[in-house]
Amino acid sequence: MTKDKKGRKKVHRKVIHGTTPVERFQEIHGMTVEEWNEQQFKAKTGMTPEEWYTKQVKSTTPLDFIKEHYDTVTEDDIKLVKDLQLLGLKDGVINVLLDYVEIFSRIGMVHPLVREMGKNWHKENILTVEKAMVFVREEHKKYKESSEK
Repeated sequence: MTKDKKGRKKVHRKVIHGTTPVERFQEIHGMTVEEWNEQQFKAKTGMTPEEWYTKQVKSTTPLDFIKEHYDTVTEDDIKLVKDLQLLGLKDGVINVLLDYVEIFSRIGMVHPLVREMGKNWHKENILTVEKAMVFVREEHKKYKESSEK
């Protein structure tokens, strides 16, 4: 590696044709920013972001999940979690549901809404963490497509 007078790495006279930063990054590194980020994450943790997330939601109780994201657990939160468990949703699926509500709800965690979503997930047979993650991705994709129109 050669350096210029100011100690910066010299570029080996390669012409970059990309017109946007994303295109230039991909041309220089041979991968997208997302692929690069995933590669860096895997180098640090030994797993992909999806594997890490799956491990987190499966190993955390819903009440711990709520406490971690909202700082406090109320009696209503406890009742909500119990109601979702009575529906037949496992703790990992409840965590994905709560995370989904936290990320995409502009009004916060409204218990009746979360209960209804839990009923719909049960009716749609979304009973595993993997199915819940696929469902959330599909819903997010639909949302992005509708907002772009």
